Amino acid sequence: MWQPGASCVVEENVLATPLVLVVDNEDGLLVLFARLVQRLGCNVLQANQGQMAIDILQEQTPDLMILDLAMPQVSGFDVLRAIVDIPRLDAMRVMVLTATGPGPAPEDVNHRVDAWVTKPVLPTIFIEEVESLLGLSDE
Repeated sequence: MWQPGASCVVEENVLATPLVLVVDNEDGLLVLFARLVQRLGCNVLQANQGQMAIDILQEQTPDLMILDLAMPQVSGFDVLRAIVDIPRLDAMRVMVLTATGPGPAPEDVNHRVDAWVTKPVLPTIFIEEVESLLGLSDE
């Protein structure tokens, strides 16, 4: 797992392997979601706190961020607010994970959310959504 202040080295491959940041404060879900994304052939960064996600995003430019909203101290909404003014992250897709289902997001961050996924989520549905957001699906 990436540590604040540590450099993060991601090997780039010729085919531009997608880079995905998975953010969830529940370690079991963090590992599960990261493994599912890795099975798609993506490079994965993991953060188990909102502040850790912000720290990673200061240095890395993922293609997709999978973001839990309900986290202590620094919430998923706080993470979205922190990245709104970072132009190099404008193309990053955002999939929000929530136990309460899609709800009204604050106006200042609503435009950053590309997909809402309700937890618990079936692995097949999760994978389909990730593939769609990364343009990996056949559709």
